Parts: sequence; structure tokens; C-alpha cells
Amino acid sequence: MFDVGFSEIVLIAVIALLVVGPKEFPALVRNIGSWLGRIRQFMGAVKTEFEREINKADEIKRLMTKEMEVAELHKNLDSHRRAAPPNDNAGIGGEKTSATLDGADKPPPAAKQDHGSPQS
Repeated sequence: MFDVGFSEIVLIAVIALLVVGPKEFPALVRNIGSWLGRIRQFMGAVKTEFEREINKADEIKRLMTKEMEVAELHKNLDSHRRAAPPNDNAGIGGEKTSATLDGADKPPPAAKQDHGSPQS
């Protein structure tokens, strides 16, 4: 990360030992180690969260691609349905659609029934 070698670390430790003194030096090193541990933990959490968001974005991209494929298939199916000639006016399952019913195929109108209403 910082490209600091062993000799640079030893030089920094010697200078810190001279500045802080031998009594406070161990506490200083523990404190620095604690902070470095927290920084590493934070960076690991950030990295994990970043990877998780990238995976979510990849999943959304994959789903959008599938959705586009399905939309294209629907478009092709609709164009084939429009281009295909109708087969003997039968709908799905051989049933006649309302557009193919003519006057002969319509059921007769219901006859009015007189329930014995009083005549005047």
C-alpha cells in the first residue's frame, strides 16, 4: 500500500522511542496497532459492501437482458400471429370466436313468457 520496507519501519520506531520515551512507547505501539486493526476492518467492510453492490448490479443487468429477450420473443410471436392466415375461423382450442359467429350460429332470442298476468 505505502511501499514501506523493514528499514523504514525500524527508523520510525527508533525516532518514536526517542521522542516518546521508553515508558510510553509500548502503549503507543498498542494504540497504533489498534487503530491499524480498525482501519483494516473498516476497509474490509467497505470492500465487501462494494462487491455486494456490484453483484446486485450484475444481477439487475442479467434480469434486464432476460426481460429484453422475452419482449423480443413476444414481438416476434405477435408479428407471426398477424402474418399467419386464419385457419377455418377457429380460435384457440377449436372454439369459434365472436368475430366468426354469423346470424345462423347465434342462439335464438328468449321468448317472452306470460305468467298469467290478469287481463283487464
